[in-house]
Amino acid sequence: MTRDIESVVVAAIRKVAKLVDSDTVLTRDTALIEEQLLDSIELLQLVMELETAYGIEIPLEELAPENFADIASVVRLVGRQIGGAAG
Repeated sequence: MTRDIESVVVAAIRKVAKLVDSDTVLTRDTALIEEQLLDSIELLQLVMELETAYGIEIPLEELAPENFADIASVVRLVGRQIGGAAG
């Protein structure tokens, strides 16, 4: 399931960061904020994309830098929210 979430997260990042046709390699360890792949507006767009894709709502308290530090962090965040939505 984590791989499925990861592929959706990567696709969403490519879309909001306008990397759709880019050769930029994105891995689980790709630093999103530190490498300035996403700015603050793009982070909000990413949240909206993920909320729509999974039918979840990411609480404001989860919009912390550590949850968007890298792709793996975003995957864990989505996984928690999906688990919370199911429970």
